[in-house]
Amino acid sequence: MIAVDAGNTTIKVLEFDPSGEVASLKKWPAAQWRECAESLEGLSDQVWIADTASRLWPVGTCVTAAHPWSFEIHYSAQIGSDRLAAMEGALLRNPGRSILMISCGTCLTFTYLHQGTRLQGGSIAPGWTSRLRALAEHTGSLPLLNPLSDEELEAALSADPRTETTEESMHRGVIQGILDQAQAEVARFRRLDPDLVLILHGGDARALEGRIKNGIFADENWIAHGLWSIAQRT
Repeated sequence: MIAVDAGNTTIKVLEFDPSGEVASLKKWPAAQWRECAESLEGLSDQVWIADTASRLWPVGTCVTAAHPWSFEIHYSAQIGSDRLAAMEGALLRNPGRSILMISCGTCLTFTYLHQGTRLQGGSIAPGWTSRLRALAEHTGSLPLLNPLSDEELEAALSADPRTETTEESMHRGVIQGILDQAQAEVARFRRLDPDLVLILHGGDARALEGRIKNGIFADENWIAHGLWSIAQRT
């Protein structure tokens, strides 16, 4: 079975062996999704796809809210298949548990699962790169910045809020805003459900790693594992 995690920036193609272990992984730039699709045509393996951008793939099965997930969906039909598949994958590792998944990518999203049975949403906000782009595009003078390296990130999140340049101020405002928002939202969910499992994932999750109490940061390919799970039931 082949799982395609098609994000806004990167597409990951994972091949699973019969036991559900990842046998291979290949990455494509999102702009090359048609070339990726062509490479999958003619394969004997089933291809399951979760596409954040709702692209029309000419191969495989693109999952939607209508597929038979392991939980009830108490959310509108517009919920992204990537959020559903990621939760399905997390539930494989945490059966019966309440889970809060924070996805850090183009958007910063919070998705909540109550005791393994009822999926509900949380907030959706711009992600790291989206916030930097918005500052540049919606002002007349601010520059377009790239996300920080790990070393620069530590400096930007220092306890001292004082900065000396516009660039420092922008970086601190964006990354501290993401962290403060995530910490506040997690606190709200924990008041509702103190025993929930908190999972951080996505390309920019490193911004939150080690900074949210009891958060699990693991590159577990949650979306791909969720696609494997749903493929076993259909």
